[in-house]
Amino acid sequence: MAVVVGVCSVVVPVAANAGEEEDGFSAACRVAEQATVWWASGEVTLANKGDRPVRDWTAEFDVSQGQVTLDNPWAYELRQAGKHVTIKPIADRADVAAQGNRAVKVGINPAGNGIPKITGCKVNGASGNGSDTGTHTAVPADSGSFVKDDTAVHLMWKPPAGGAEIVRYEVFQNGKQVKTVKDTMTDIERLAPATRYAFKVRAVRADGRTTGFSKDIVLTTLAAPGQDKAKPVIPADLEATASGPYQAALRWRAATDDVAITGYRIYRNGAKVQEADAKATSVTVSGLTASTTYRFKVTAVDASGKESDPTREAPVTTTAAPDGNGGGKATPGDFAATTSTKQDGSVTQHYLNLAWSVPQGVGQITAYQVYLNGKPAQTFMWGTGDPVLPVPTTKGSREVLVGAHPGATYTVKIRARLGDGTWGAFSRELTVKTGG
Repeated sequence: MAVVVGVCSVVVPVAANAGEEEDGFSAACRVAEQATVWWASGEVTLANKGDRPVRDWTAEFDVSQGQVTLDNPWAYELRQAGKHVTIKPIADRADVAAQGNRAVKVGINPAGNGIPKITGCKVNGASGNGSDTGTHTAVPADSGSFVKDDTAVHLMWKPPAGGAEIVRYEVFQNGKQVKTVKDTMTDIERLAPATRYAFKVRAVRADGRTTGFSKDIVLTTLAAPGQDKAKPVIPADLEATASGPYQAALRWRAATDDVAITGYRIYRNGAKVQEADAKATSVTVSGLTASTTYRFKVTAVDASGKESDPTREAPVTTTAAPDGNGGGKATPGDFAATTSTKQDGSVTQHYLNLAWSVPQGVGQITAYQVYLNGKPAQTFMWGTGDPVLPVPTTKGSREVLVGAHPGATYTVKIRARLGDGTWGAFSRELTVKTGG
């Protein structure tokens, strides 16, 4: 792989736990050489030298400036707190195969403040327990877990789909197994007040094999009686900046509290539209309209649920769509979608095959964003990677993994990131159904 701007790498042994690996698990981060002060493409490459798949990994790095977004939020979860970025897989959609690699692609919007650099690249991960091949995609899912009081939480989850016989569930707290239960709910007690915990669950089948882990169930216990007396101090210095026609980037200084800050709430034109965790000091708000003024406020929430007064209002006006109305040359034309399948071991994975005509006269287009069922699902990128993918100039085509879901219906549409860094208008929206 050609390593260019902002490169760093480190090898970290797999943590000593069930399924401990002796070989290394490593990460290498880079920013592509085509980076500009308005947009940059980055990549985190994970390498597993062990003889078992790595599932529960966490990659981290620091970015010199800008807001970082995922090209594939279908498979990964990204959190950014200031300059520090953390990426985790969603359930078991992003295993790193034994003796294999996985590339996680990101986009960076420096907002004109300079070409971004990546430092502090690192990863840690836990392998499977040796009995699970990593090919079983069905996992437990949270179904309404909640905080009971200052020392206890109640966890609830749905069984994994597929009909396999489940004999028990293993419950993990902050990466350590704390319980084995037969039911799909349990209480976790003797916790510390006003403390954030991350729980996850995996199922054990009758044949002894385990599923992948559920997505993290993050809960913060209440403050002890009399412990949290004041509401949080207002977050300071809220700033709002347009990130093209359809997004706005918000930044603020962290709030404080007499016990603990547990999160932030983002308000747009007076209505709550988004939440952020306790470590966040920035968010990107999407789904906006071009050439429109919005007013944002942010509040902080503490361990007892008290909400601070809002910040001062921060207005921002999104930029105009490239051709003034979001249509015409900026729209991917002749958009078509079909379905196909591929075998992943014993699992049949379903794909959407997309094809379109490249918009002309709007600069070189190196990225397209895919929306499934009205939500961003993946971003296709060209001109980066190893080997470098040639940038399509007249016709484009790619496939989207939608998982082991036969007979599922999806609406799909795409839009292009134009030569000036803004997003063009969406293609027509199509409805497709996977086979089976």
